[in-house]
Parts: sequence; structure tokens; C-alpha cells
Amino acid sequence: MVRRAKLVNDAVELVPVLQLFSTETYRRVYETLLSEWRTLEELKQLYGEGVEEALRILKNAGMLEIKWRMPSDPAGKPEKEYHVSYTHLSINVYISLKELNTILNAIFMAEDEESEIVDRILEQIGRGRISVQHISRETGLDNLFIRALAKKSLKLNLKGQLVEPAKNEEV
Repeated sequence: MVRRAKLVNDAVELVPVLQLFSTETYRRVYETLLSEWRTLEELKQLYGEGVEEALRILKNAGMLEIKWRMPSDPAGKPEKEYHVSYTHLSINVYISLKELNTILNAIFMAEDEESEIVDRILEQIGRGRISVQHISRETGLDNLFIRALAKKSLKLNLKGQLVEPAKNEEV
């Protein structure tokens, strides 16, 4: 196994990485993809539902490699197969404990509460407010919390200081 380290220079980048270890299914998918290439169907057979979400989180974290597997049957279709590209983290962040608490609150927030806040953020985006600062001002939420939640949610994309609705792309 090749050892590669993902560089983390912003504490918000830790959100999807920590999210990977929040459920048994996510952990198992990660561990499997560390050592071998697997297709979506193979992963579903091994772990059932929740595999696609785990792959999206890995992709959101920038840790997923994708390539095409050619079928052994000439009439078959090629399939995407997946592999984890990083085995280690190199973290270089300077953050106050208060800010760390804000990020951890976003990571471990209950799903119903998260969904409600994401809907509020999407409502602001629909009104044309896509910068974290504008969304923060309108919702009363902390800038760092918005960034962390946008990094965690599969409904939002964080691009610098801008928040956009996520496109429903195939993994």
C-alpha cells in the first residue's frame, strides 16, 4: 500500500475526514478502499445501503480515486471502480478551542437539526446570497459554522468563501 498524506491547512477540511468515521458503514468502505479497487455494486454487496453516501463523503474530502474497469465480456459495459487515495493526514492548522468546538458541533449535529439549517442556507442561496459572510449576516449563524456545515452536507458545496447548492452528480 502506497503511503500518501493529505495536506490539511484549514480546519474545515477536517470535517469530511472526521465524518468518514461517524458510522460503521463509512469506516468499512474506507478500510476496504484503502487496500483494493472496488465497484459500487461490489461495495453494495459487501455493506448494503449507505455506500453511495460514503463515496460522496470521500469525494467531498478529495480522497477518492476513480477509474474505469473494463468488463471481461466484450459485450459488457465498463464500470467505475473506486480507491482511497490517502492513507495519512498532515495537519497544519492554528485554531482556537472555541473555533474547534464550533466545527465539532457541525460534525456531530443531529440530522434533523442539520437538515433545518441547510434548508435555511439554501433559502439564502436562492435569494442570491452565496457568500458565507452574507449568509451569516442573514441567518445569524457563525461564519465558521456555515463553512463546516457546507463541507459536511451533501446538499452544499463550499468553494472558498462561497456556498453553492450541490449538483446531483453520479459518484
